[in-house]
Amino acid sequence: MPAFQPEFKPVANVGENILLLPENEPFKIVEIIALPTIILDFGPLTANTKDTSVIDIVTDKLEMEKEHLAQFRMVLLDDFEIEFFQPKTVKRWTTRNLSAVLDKHLERIPDALHLTEWFQFENKSAGIIRNNPTNTDLSMTRILFFGFKFKLERLPSIPEKFTAVFTGGI
Repeated sequence: MPAFQPEFKPVANVGENILLLPENEPFKIVEIIALPTIILDFGPLTANTKDTSVIDIVTDKLEMEKEHLAQFRMVLLDDFEIEFFQPKTVKRWTTRNLSAVLDKHLERIPDALHLTEWFQFENKSAGIIRNNPTNTDLSMTRILFFGFKFKLERLPSIPEKFTAVFTGGI
């Protein structure tokens, strides 16, 4: 299946193989579990301010069990924006000279939710930097995560057929 499809389906099915990149770790999917709604509140954010460091969204939050992978999409529930990092030291959603952000404006673009899709393997790091570009203090900065959780079985070698999944590295 091509990456970033508007219709949200598991990246692969039970019995199919995936290859986690950039580690080149092969797995077979043995179970898929829906994750309908996870809402995390990252706390208040003063008007016209931006975080000075990356907030860990994995540890004690979206961390998966050993040999488990999640396929997430995100929706901002409050009027702020985020920059996404995966791992926490590498900013994603960038061009050579610009950084894209996720904000409430994405709702105005038909079928654009697929642009927020990312994969979380075990406890590999990911993070966000929040920005409040408004003149209003925010008491909450909530993000809704939803998707699928895959129970995996490690394979001894890379199979002939697989779906490649980028997990952001170590």
